[in-house]
Parts: sequence; structure tokens; C-alpha cells
Amino acid sequence: MNANDPKWTSFILRELEAEENEAIRQNIESNPDAIDRVEQIREISALIQESLNVHSPQELAAEERQAILAASHIRSGPRWFQNFQSKAACDLDLSLVYEALRAAVVHTQIRRIWPAAAACVVLFAAGLVVLRMRPDQNPEVAKPVGAQAPVTVMIADFSNHTGEAVFDNALVPVVQMALEETGFITAYDRTMVRDLGLTPIAGRLDEPAARQIAVGQGLGFVISGSLDYQETGYRLSIKATQAVTGDTIRIVEGTASGKDVVLWATTKVAAALRSALGDDTSKSAQRFAMDTLATTSLEAVHEYATAREAMAHRKFEDALESFSKATHIDSGFGVAYTGMAVAAEALGLQQEAEKNIKLALARLGRMTERERYRTQSLYYVLVGNHQKCAEEYNTLLGRFPSDATAHNNLALCLTQLRQMPEALQEARKAALILPKRTIYRTNVALYASYASDFASGEREARAVQVLDPSIHLGYISLAFAQLGLGELGQAEETYQKLEKISTLGSSYALAGLADLALYEGRFEDAVRILEGGAAADLNAKYPVGAATKLATMAYTRLLQNRKGQAVAAAEKALDTYETPRTRFLAGRVFAATGQTTRAKALAGELVAEFQNEPQAYARLIEGEVALASGDVRAAIRAFSDANNRLDTWIGRFDLGRAYLEAGAFAEAESEFEKCIKRRGEALSLFFDGVPTYGYLPPVYYYQGRVREALNIAGFAESYRTYLSIRGKADEDPLLADVRQRIDIVFSVVR
Repeated sequence: MNANDPKWTSFILRELEAEENEAIRQNIESNPDAIDRVEQIREISALIQESLNVHSPQELAAEERQAILAASHIRSGPRWFQNFQSKAACDLDLSLVYEALRAAVVHTQIRRIWPAAAACVVLFAAGLVVLRMRPDQNPEVAKPVGAQAPVTVMIADFSNHTGEAVFDNALVPVVQMALEETGFITAYDRTMVRDLGLTPIAGRLDEPAARQIAVGQGLGFVISGSLDYQETGYRLSIKATQAVTGDTIRIVEGTASGKDVVLWATTKVAAALRSALGDDTSKSAQRFAMDTLATTSLEAVHEYATAREAMAHRKFEDALESFSKATHIDSGFGVAYTGMAVAAEALGLQQEAEKNIKLALARLGRMTERERYRTQSLYYVLVGNHQKCAEEYNTLLGRFPSDATAHNNLALCLTQLRQMPEALQEARKAALILPKRTIYRTNVALYASYASDFASGEREARAVQVLDPSIHLGYISLAFAQLGLGELGQAEETYQKLEKISTLGSSYALAGLADLALYEGRFEDAVRILEGGAAADLNAKYPVGAATKLATMAYTRLLQNRKGQAVAAAEKALDTYETPRTRFLAGRVFAATGQTTRAKALAGELVAEFQNEPQAYARLIEGEVALASGDVRAAIRAFSDANNRLDTWIGRFDLGRAYLEAGAFAEAESEFEKCIKRRGEALSLFFDGVPTYGYLPPVYYYQGRVREALNIAGFAESYRTYLSIRGKADEDPLLADVRQRIDIVFSVVR
């Protein structure tokens, strides 16, 4: 586009309609230099607006006045510039000067101007060099803030006295992001009260209501504010109050000459509040960090706030729609795409979530530092790259150590890496920061049981039920702990209660009841429950749950030595909903039933995946194929390689079986001992809350065989344990062999 085209300046100043703006943006998107110039002028314009807000024309420094003159010349031509040199210049409408100056730097980069004007602009720009850095080149080295005591604040709804609906709830998320750009501040607003264990706010959250929440939850400060319209523009006032005493810590005010610079004024005021709350970051660094917020469209922020409110009320479809509107208004609004990814994931739209998080990654330059870290970390969560996920969250926490969400998500990534002690530690850190957030306490309960600390798991799970008896994971975590403690009757009762909570709860409950039947060797009961549960899932349009149940049915039929039915169930699971985990479970069944070609095909699909987890599953299937064909050495190599990629419980179990077949009894004993020590991981092999404890009992059978071969005293105890679990049902084909081995022991003793 020609620099003389007035639309160029209008594009810089965000004056065009959305459709026309998008056309120009696409036109210049392939030109990095043009994009850089746009960002430079917007950065400089923001600083000039700050100067114009606090100075009268007579107070402007000489070089500032000269830069304004030069910029105005570039905008309006030599004749206007000459006229401006008269005494009447002091009466010039500053808004015209401001607009002219905002366009100055871009124009000076594109065309030659007469030397005096160019010299003035360069002089002014030289004084602003720190603001002309790219967003990833912070003017001050980021420093960890662990030495700062954590500060928590509750942000009340701001009072909008302008009569313009676009400001409703629009300033609060900007203030929140601005405050949280310092690592020791954690800010909550009306959309986050669930994080505090409270029900969503239905009406207005005014300052007294916000203070009541803050006192009740142990938060330190309350932030409130108001926006008014006056003849000269907009006036913003924000107040920080000590929650318990009600003492005013500081009131900060700012002005904006027009609607388009209200967000800039908001970030400026928020930066001053950060200082009042203990932030010692230099003003230049604060302002640099806030530029990403100030350049966002006000209308886009309004839609973003609307989406956050919908998310708070779990109206994920509405949230997705509002986040989408925000991106249509401002296609560069990165955090709105992040929000779309979160909403889509909550709706089970995995492909949509991945698409949107990739769009967010392409817009990191328009995010605050913390939001950039969060977005990058979320990407790795969604695509299943757990190692990178853990690395990214560790980096984030090095900069923002009081971020409860980061601690919780790091714990999630660590569970997928099977680093259970570390995961439990991070989950406890998140719960310590927000002790009344049910999902954090639920994760502590789950991870404690996964780490085989079942007593702690039960204690935490009961605390979750006190906080929120409607959350389905609370029942699952309690049932898991009860299973680990051997309280099978109580676990059954817990699953039966879960079945009545919700449709999703019923799906998990039926999976749990079937798993309990499988664990006890009641195979026909398990099949009956799984068939009914899969049908109910399909009727409820929940194919993932149906496929999982069908895969479990295939394993159950395999244990019954009904190979044809096992293969049929595995194929049906794949037809219903194919995921890496479904492929893996089906592949194990195909390998064990002699369907070698089918098993290898699934292994090939898994090994082609980018992440370690499906690649490890591929090698486990290949090991099963080798073991079924009698190639024990190849099986050991495959299982060992799988465990080197990802140390899974099922991988250790498979390797133990291979060592047993090879006559390597000491090695087999070591693997089965690990399986029993890590039996909490068998509760849900994929750590997704889907019960799989039915995979555990065979460990005791194989351990008995290994110890018998090693002539270890008391080896029959392993057989007796297996018999105590599955003996009553009398359906397991292995029971005859177990009883015969025990009888031999007794006959020898007699």
C-alpha cells in the first residue's frame, strides 16, 4: 500500500471497519517490515498519549513539540505545517496532533520527507528506543519473584457511568492481566469464584460483596473501580482496599481523550496499583508489558469478558461463541483464541481445541508474559506432549511461583510422565494456594491414590465431597482409594451413588462397577454392565465412553478364553471411537488372539504419532506379538524399549511376563514387585479417571509362579491372594491352575 494512501493511516489508527481492516491486514501480513512498523507506531503513540494526558501544550518539552510538528506535517502537508508555526499553533486541537504523531514513524520509514521534519521525528524516536523493542525482547531481564510474599486480590465489578454498554465488564480482565504480570499477585474476579469453592455470581459483584468474599476466603485486597464520561473524555478511578480492615491502600485515577485509548489508561492505572501492592519493577518495564493489552480493540475485550462470564457458569457453547466474536472483531487478540481452545476442549471438541490453540500461538506477540507461558503450556497439554508441557510449566512457575493453575497443570503433565511423587507435590501446592477449589483437592485425592497412598487419597476425597458433593471426580477418587484399601463393598456403594449424579457420572459409575466385577472375576457381570453402559453412552452421544467400555469388554472376553468374542469387541471399539488408547487396548487383544497382521497395523499407526506415549504403546503391542509367537528375546527388547520411552504400569507387567517365559526369574520378580508397589497406577492406566483395576489381579498369579520357580519361602501367598480376589466367582480359567499349585504345596507340607 502507498504511504500516501489515507487508508494506511486509518489502518494504523484502527479507524476502519472490521472487514476493510482485515483485508489490509492480510495484504501486509507477508511483509514483516510492514508489520514491525505498525507495531512500532502503536507503541510510540501510546507513550505520546500518556504525555498528552498529563501535560498541557505549554508544558510539552521542546523536542516533544518539534516531533508533534513534524508528525503533523507528514499527515497534512507542507502548507499546513507552515501555518502551524504561527502563534495560533498553541490553540491546536491536541487530538489532531495526537493522530498525526501516531502515524509519523510509519511514514518516515516509507518515504523521504524534508530534512527538518525527519530530524525532529528521529530525535523523538531516539528517546523512545526502549519501547521500540519487539515484544519478546523485554527491556528488563525477567526475574523470579519467589522472594516476594504472595498477594491475593478480589476484583469487584467496575461501575460504568458512561452509558456505553461496550464498557460493561470490559475493564476487569484487563486489570486482572495487568496485575498478574507481576509474579507474586494472583487476582480473581466474578468469573473465577468457582476457583474459590463458591457458586457463580448471579447479580452484580459490588465492592462490599467482593470484600465479603475476600475476607471469607483469606484474600488480601479488594480492587474496585469506576469509569465516567466528561467533556474532555473519560475518567477512570481504581481503588485498592485492605480486605479485613477496609483501609484504602491507594486510589489511582487516569484519563482518556477518546474511547480508543481507555484500555491504555486502564493499564497505566493498573501498573500504578501494582506498585502500591509491592511491585518494584521499573516503570519502563511495566509500561512495556502493558502495551500488549492496550493495543486490543475495546469491543473485542467486551466480548472476551462476556465469554469468561459464560465459562464461569459452564455455558461452554455460549463462551465459544463470544470468544469467536472477539477474534472476528480483533483477529490478533491471542488470548481469545486461547479461550476458544479451552471452551472447545471442555465440550470434547479436541480437533477444534487444537486448531484454536495453534491460532493463539501465532499471536503470542499480543499477550502478556504470563499469558504467553500459559498458552504455550496449554498447547502441549492439548497435543499430549507431556515432557514439553512439564518443561513449559516449570519455566512459568520460575517466573510466577504463586500461579495455582500452573502448579495444577504441571501436576497433570507429571502424572502422564508417571512421575507420581512429583505430581502429588505440585497438586498439593495448588491446593495450598486455593484450598477451597474442588478440582485441586480432587486431584490431590486422585494423585495420592495413584501414588499408592490410599489412606491419604480417601481422606482428601471425603474432603472434596464436603466441598462439593456434585462433582463426579470426587466419587471416583473416593472409590479408587477404597479399592486400594481393599474396601470393595464401600467402593461399590460409592459407584452406585455416582450413577445418580449426572449422565456423565452414570457413564463413569458403570465403568467402575464393571471394573469391580472384572477385578473380582465376575466376568459375565462385567460384560453385562459394559454392554448396557456402552449402549447408554452412544444414546447420550458420548462415543469415547462407549469405545472405552467395548475395549474393556474385549479384555474380559480374552480372560475367558473367548477369542472370537474378544476380537469382535475390539473391532467394535475401534469402529465406535478410535484414539491412541483404544488402538493400544485393541492391539493387545489382537496380538494375544493371533490376529498378528491387525495388531501390527495398529502398532504402525501408533508409532507414527509424534508423542512418546503412543510410540511406547506401539512397542508394547509389538512385544505382545513377539511373545505370542514365542520370540521371547524380541518381546523383552520391545517391552524394555517401551518402558524407556514411557515407564508405564502395564509395560512393567508385560516385561515381567516376558522375563518369566524366558526363565529370567530374578528379573521377572523385580518387575512384578514394581507392579505391586505401584498398584495405584493400575486404578486408571491412562490417568483419565476411567477405572482399570481389573488389570491388577494377574500380577499375583505371575508373581506366585516366579517365586515358586525361585523356591522363595511363602510363594503360595501370592496364589492365595489371587484366589481371595477371584476365587468366589469361580469363572476365571486360571483358578484351576492356582488351586492345583496350592494343593501341591499343602501335600508336600503334609
